[in-house]
Amino acid sequence: MATTMRPTTETRLIQWRQWWQLRSPVERTVWLVVGGFALVLFAWVLIWQPLAGDTERLERRLIEQRTTLATARRQADEIAALARSTADPSPRDARSDVESALARQGLKATAIDRGDDQRLRVTLDAVSFAALTSLLEALQRDARLNAVDLTATARVEPGQVRAEMTFSSTR
Repeated sequence: MATTMRPTTETRLIQWRQWWQLRSPVERTVWLVVGGFALVLFAWVLIWQPLAGDTERLERRLIEQRTTLATARRQADEIAALARSTADPSPRDARSDVESALARQGLKATAIDRGDDQRLRVTLDAVSFAALTSLLEALQRDARLNAVDLTATARVEPGQVRAEMTFSSTR
């Protein structure tokens, strides 16, 4: 004799139907009302409350972000106003910049001539190579003058050169 075993889910469903059939109509109505209330409470706790909390949090963040945006726009307007109001720097005289750099280095130029296209030609008769590189660096850094042409000829004295330089402004 073979017995068939019903799955536990089917067995439980049959037991639940039997239990439900044993209840009176008033008791069934009470169970349906309690079940409906539990379902509404479950939806309120698990769905509505998190949505309401997220909505409040997002509204606070929106206010903060609008304030940040207003500050950024105000700062951008201030930057634009500053950019419009700044005057162009007055052009500096390249010759006086070269003369002052030479004086700081303790050097004396043989000739300083203004060439075409705002170029300046400087000749140093005898200068140490180290002092020449210092001068070039100072002129580029402080006066924004770049050497576009440089001829250094060795002299009889060790470490001394005759330098002919042409400078152009990078301003």
